[in-house]
Amino acid sequence: MESASKFFEVEEIEGVTEIILGTADFVSRPIILLAQDDLIAYIDDKKPSRLVMNFKHVGHISSEFLNLMLRIHDHVVGQGGQLKLSHLNETVRMPFQITHLAGRLFDIYENTPQAIDAF
Repeated sequence: MESASKFFEVEEIEGVTEIILGTADFVSRPIILLAQDDLIAYIDDKKPSRLVMNFKHVGHISSEFLNLMLRIHDHVVGQGGQLKLSHLNETVRMPFQITHLAGRLFDIYENTPQAIDAF
């Protein structure tokens, strides 16, 4: 497991890149902005073709974090990649559902193996 940032770790599983978010809450603007810089820089540098973002350590997100996820989606897809989300608890999943991003832009899976199988 590679630690690419204080906000996330990276694993490679069956040729799929998994970013495991490490911060319990993404609600504070300064934290979101710092994480955004690290995440976008990693994605632009590595250009993963198949990426799973694992939320198992994330308890809450803000609407600003949804904007970050839209930027991540644009970077991954803009480079010809695919993005899946996994391990979202109900509190984290709800904003994606309310904004109709779940299923439209973001495919959400219970766990990483299910997300990997969906590629």
